[in-house]
Amino acid sequence: MKTAISNVAPGQVVKFHGEPCIVLEHRTAGTLLVTAAQIKSSFGSTNNFAVSSFREHLNGAFADALTEGHADELITREVDLTALNGSKEYGSCECKVAPLTFDEIRRFHSLLPKPESWEWSATPWSTPCVDEDDTLVMGLYTSGYVDYYYCTYAGGSRPAFLIPCLLYTSDA
Repeated sequence: MKTAISNVAPGQVVKFHGEPCIVLEHRTAGTLLVTAAQIKSSFGSTNNFAVSSFREHLNGAFADALTEGHADELITREVDLTALNGSKEYGSCECKVAPLTFDEIRRFHSLLPKPESWEWSATPWSTPCVDEDDTLVMGLYTSGYVDYYYCTYAGGSRPAFLIPCLLYTSDA
């Protein structure tokens, strides 16, 4: 059954182009979804999501596969890259697909199941201007425990993205 995404309550699972996704919130710009299943990936050679190979993958091949070649259905959003220690060296970046930030993970904690394996956030632990760190990224362990992990290691992610509120999705 097809349902307008704007009529689906946060926490519910819907199918977006066949991919099970969790509705996180309705915003003025659109509805924020996160994939229900993890994808596997390393973060990249730096903890700066804006220049990471992970961002390139999510906004290229992954976005194309997720939307079945209709990546224009995704709405660009601004991702805050403030480090856990408050450093704003990386600023923010605009993209269509990104892991949740540490603040978003906290905000949507009650809607998110525990991850299947280590899960990346977009939030760095620190930045080079503070303590010369450009390798540690915040995330979640399967227990729900929050910690950091080296960006070059393999991990998982449930990518998040915005879609127009008027789009229709299928029940999961």
